[in-house]
Amino acid sequence: MIEAIYDRISVRTYEKVLLDVEAMGQIHEIIEKNKGKLGPFGHQISYFTEFITQDFDDEAKKIGTYGFIKNAPGFVGGTIENTLEGIVDFGYLFEQVILGLTEAGLGTCWLGGTFQRQALKEHTKEGMIIPAITPVGYPEDKKSLAERAIRFAIKADRRKHFHEMFYDQDLNHPLKDDAKDKHKLGKILELIQLGPSASNKQPWRIILDDHLMHFYLERTPNYAASMPFVMQALDIGIALAHAEIGFNEEGYQTTMSMGEHPSISGWDYMISIAYKK
Repeated sequence: MIEAIYDRISVRTYEKVLLDVEAMGQIHEIIEKNKGKLGPFGHQISYFTEFITQDFDDEAKKIGTYGFIKNAPGFVGGTIENTLEGIVDFGYLFEQVILGLTEAGLGTCWLGGTFQRQALKEHTKEGMIIPAITPVGYPEDKKSLAERAIRFAIKADRRKHFHEMFYDQDLNHPLKDDAKDKHKLGKILELIQLGPSASNKQPWRIILDDHLMHFYLERTPNYAASMPFVMQALDIGIALAHAEIGFNEEGYQTTMSMGEHPSISGWDYMISIAYKK
């Protein structure tokens, strides 16, 4: 999945063709592969799909993506318990589905706030929520002018520098960008840096402490305040997924748990990864 992390982009414009049998089979296979997996806090996603069979625009209007996502022939989503830990788990698990779809050559785009949950209410139960969905289809070769404008507006091709996200032992020792080549965990940190996040805010903060990687959430003030869940918790889950993929690639054994950690004013401690070879 390393290559998928590097290859994945947010695709908002798709070829206006229905998914063929092979593509739908790939999608179901990826969902089946991930079904039943548990997130770091023990939750699992109940997945669902919506495939277009008639008018593209009618479906987009129903789901609420019209004008933002163009010609998507299908959508993949899921429900999970509406708790902070549940939302983190959703980000962790759903990103693995996104990367699987990327490996299959299909386009995706994390959608957390730009769709109508009410239109998908048949998939939910009391106490559960749909934190995000993704369109899925064949990416259009040339990005539309609107898509280029959206990518520019949300700084989709920019990432925070290492010193804004990663710290060695404490906040007095931020890592520099050259740590991706010099630090023993540099490649793993780069994979985290490449993670998608809502409006590209990248709210994860990480303190490295001997054999531990502590994850924190630095919330963006008033961000998505009208949403019925903590949207930026999804981003923490995505960062955790990228970290674990990197650790596995580098030959580390890992465990995730909550434990002793530095207390940082303004940051919410989420979880730690213990790693060893």
